[in-house]
Amino acid sequence: MKSKKMKKLAKLIHEEVRNYDRPMKMSEEISGGDWSEYDPEVSEKFKKMVLNLANYKNNINININTDRISISTNDITLVKVSTKKSQNTLYNEEDFVEMSLTKNIGFSVNYGYRLRSNYKDEKLFDELQPILVQKLKEINADNFNEVWTKLMKESGILRDSNLDDIFNG
Repeated sequence: MKSKKMKKLAKLIHEEVRNYDRPMKMSEEISGGDWSEYDPEVSEKFKKMVLNLANYKNNINININTDRISISTNDITLVKVSTKKSQNTLYNEEDFVEMSLTKNIGFSVNYGYRLRSNYKDEKLFDELQPILVQKLKEINADNFNEVWTKLMKESGILRDSNLDDIFNG
């Protein structure tokens, strides 16, 4: 191969590798999907579903960052149940649910890995984010207090702590 052709080929390969390595922007990531245009009725139903689901603290995962919120559960039938499923019991894939909101884009719902729905709604993230941050804060506080109480009682540390308070108080 001639030197000019080798340089041209090397340049093309270099550009392709550089393009491959750069992080994908959120708008590029979303544009390839099957997103429906904004529908106020669907957005309202999604909002109601998310807020109702956020009232439960068991068997649900809420993750929040600056541009994405994700709410998921391995088994939607266990959200209202107060105990977690045994580790030896398998989850049914059909009961998996994930809902996500992406800032300035919209929301998606994935049900059982087979049904997915994506809608654009540029304002919903900003509306729900502060509410869900507060809900997550409350859930974490409740969970911490429950863990603390059980740990202190079951370990006997609470009794020791109470005795220290009586003798030092």
